Amino acid sequence: MELVSVSVGDTEYEVRCDGDHRSGAVLIIGSAGVAAESYDDLCARLHNSGLRTITLPHSPGIDHRAALAAVDAANAAWVNVAGYGAGATVAWQFAARHFNRVSSLVVLGAAHPAAATASAPAEDPECPPVEVGTTIISTSPAELGQAKASGPFVRGDLRIVSANSEGASGQDAAAIVATEVVLRSNPW
Repeated sequence: MELVSVSVGDTEYEVRCDGDHRSGAVLIIGSAGVAAESYDDLCARLHNSGLRTITLPHSPGIDHRAALAAVDAANAAWVNVAGYGAGATVAWQFAARHFNRVSSLVVLGAAHPAAATASAPAEDPECPPVEVGTTIISTSPAELGQAKASGPFVRGDLRIVSANSEGASGQDAAAIVATEVVLRSNPW
């Protein structure tokens, strides 16, 4: 594993890179308060599928510019993007604003930032639509409603996966995310 330091403005981020540099890459943007090491099971699954990983842990102030800096620091021309929780919001924003660097998007637990429902207002109404194949993994009825509200903001294939979170472990979530990333990363 290689640790890469990335600076955006006055903030510095530590990015974990691993896997074969000749392979397709996956940018993993973690959830708030979750250490990068927590995604090791997901990374191992993606490495076994022949993909390289770039893990950017979530921290206060992280945005699409930090994600772009991580991709640049890892020397990846294109990435598949996977985001968890608060990191999923950053993943949406990165895919929407840097579509020329994104192959696909897989998010767990977050709707498109401009999507609004009766129970949840839009988080970022100015966020543009994404233009890549997108998978939204929802773990509750509320998330499923938000995922469906994201439809108008996806200008590509949209797949919504409903996963039961009751009794699910971190390995279960890693398996679901890894499966969806592998499905999106293959040029069938």
